[in-house]
Amino acid sequence: MTYSLETLDYSVRVSGRARYARIVVRPDMSVEVVLPRGVHATHAKTLLREKEPWVVRSLNRFRTHAHLAMPEKQEGKPEEISFESTGQVFKVSYHKTNSSQVRVSERESVLSVSGCVDDDSKVQATLKRWLKRKGSELLLPMLKAESEKLGLSYERSAVRLQKHCWGSCSRKRSISLNAKLLFLPEPLIRYVMIHELTHLKEMNHSGAFWALVARYDDNCSEHRRALKQVSCWVPHWVER
Repeated sequence: MTYSLETLDYSVRVSGRARYARIVVRPDMSVEVVLPRGVHATHAKTLLREKEPWVVRSLNRFRTHAHLAMPEKQEGKPEEISFESTGQVFKVSYHKTNSSQVRVSERESVLSVSGCVDDDSKVQATLKRWLKRKGSELLLPMLKAESEKLGLSYERSAVRLQKHCWGSCSRKRSISLNAKLLFLPEPLIRYVMIHELTHLKEMNHSGAFWALVARYDDNCSEHRRALKQVSCWVPHWVER
């Protein structure tokens, strides 16, 4: 199935808490345009026209999620790596050599992987190390900017590749982010950063904590729910 603006079925919701117009694409293939109060409904179609490539890409990704979950369809060596967070797309080329190691170099949105590229596990391990480096390069400046915006300062920050959490904040005011965030839409990354930065004030998940998160993120409830349904955004080679 090919999606286009002309055939797209979507809903429009006006939110008194929304500060800006946005599009929400959900795993059930539903598309919703959220408009701040006072914005005319005709703006929904204008926004969809501007973001049509992203909407189509998101719908196609959700549509193929069921197939990706099947063992025979699992991704061994990716031919392309896309960061939804920044819109960057990296083409991946493989070059077999006599080396027993695997190395990766990046140039102009192309990743050249060389060495014993027939070994999927070594290739994936090398790409994961590259992913963590990209996470440090791209996510940590975003965290710093969000910290300054909210007036919440931390002591240290790092990017790791955790299995089960998107981020963490220690009592020593050290924040860790998951490199897999790069595959998520920017609003969800911002929500995770706000969540961890809020722990600098409330080292718990009490009512006071969630009240602060809601103060910093008008759509925190929606983002919190969405974060539980984003497994299809993360490629299988990262999860293995």
